[in-house]
Amino acid sequence: MLLPSRFRRPRRDDRGSQLVEFAVYLPLFLLVATVVFEVFALFVAVEQAENAARIGARAVERTGPISGATEARQALPDWMDDAKIRTGRTDDRGVYAEVEFSIPVVFPIGGLEYTVVRRVDMAF
Repeated sequence: MLLPSRFRRPRRDDRGSQLVEFAVYLPLFLLVATVVFEVFALFVAVEQAENAARIGARAVERTGPISGATEARQALPDWMDDAKIRTGRTDDRGVYAEVEFSIPVVFPIGGLEYTVVRRVDMAF
């Protein structure tokens, strides 16, 4: 038996459910994307520091500690200008270059400041 339309219960459908799902998953997606971006920036910074330390150590071996620090500084990108660079000779007739920097945090959160030190020792 069919009831007239005014007596039937309104039928529930799933209109708008995609919008609700999107609203629920968007913050999670943004959090994951931010973490991925931060980790990528960390790996790039560590790689750049390692490369600069290697270049600095080679320059110390060729021309001395002062030019080694200069060449290591030039090898760093502009956003790592606050890095500390130490170069010199070791006790066993080798040379070293050390690059120390704070990890760049794109989205700063309290208490997440770490310092990374990359050192390259070369014997000649």
